[in-house]
Amino acid sequence: MSKHSDLTFLKSFTKDDSAKISKYVNMFLDSAPKALEQMNQQLSVADWPSLKISAHSMKSQLRYMGMAAAEQLAITIERSSSEQTALDQLPQVLTKLNEIMTEAFVELKSEISAL
Repeated sequence: MSKHSDLTFLKSFTKDDSAKISKYVNMFLDSAPKALEQMNQQLSVADWPSLKISAHSMKSQLRYMGMAAAEQLAITIERSSSEQTALDQLPQVLTKLNEIMTEAFVELKSEISAL
């Protein structure tokens, strides 16, 4: 199974400081599940402006964690919410984002426990 996260950028950004890497990953692990839950809620009530903002905010966090596939899904959600196009596809896109992120949370916890 391929990994959903890659801490190469974060390791470079922190100059391989394991304490900083742990801090950033833990911040992500604390905020991302809440953000994802919020996005699921926004989708369920068709709050497109809020969903757009949530997806936009999540992109940089996903980039820091090296989660390219998840970042692309967030971009799709942001664009679709903003333009209000392909809204019928958003449930599947968000479901895929949920799956990737749930697996990535496990990976990231494992990575930082190994530091």
